[in-house]
Amino acid sequence: MADDLHVTVFADDSRIEALSAYTDSIEELAAVFADANVGDGELLDRRPAPDSWSVGEVLHHLADAELHQAVRLRRMLAEDRPVWEPWDEEEYAASLGYDIRPAADALTLVLSLRHVNARLLASLSPEQWARTAVHPSEGEIDVAGWVTVAADHLKLHVLQARRAVVGMI
Repeated sequence: MADDLHVTVFADDSRIEALSAYTDSIEELAAVFADANVGDGELLDRRPAPDSWSVGEVLHHLADAELHQAVRLRRMLAEDRPVWEPWDEEEYAASLGYDIRPAADALTLVLSLRHVNARLLASLSPEQWARTAVHPSEGEIDVAGWVTVAADHLKLHVLQARRAVVGMI
């Protein structure tokens, strides 16, 4: 695929701001991973408290969340008002080996999906930005709302990961 993908030129600032917010925390996430991976990488696996997630576990959660969010966005764009199913974050963590799988794999997936989704979002028409779906906890949501939820989710977990690096709950 050519790298000259058509990108919509936005006539309004709200979509530009939404895309900016969607990608804002990516560099910080990579920096947290780098900080935790210094030396022997012990900080990637350290939990600040028994019931808290390590940086590695946070990264795996973010990877699974990005997968869910990518499918949800595509369903919103391709289907009429789809109803999104909730997913059990704790069950994913327990069943999918968040505590034993390489955190770098999860980071790669998060970064890749954010990049692909940002390019997709940049290519959407105003009519596509107005498409809606039904979120399990938020109710009806449009593409801009999806972007906000995704951006806020990443920002929240980047802070959680940063706190795990320094040993804060």
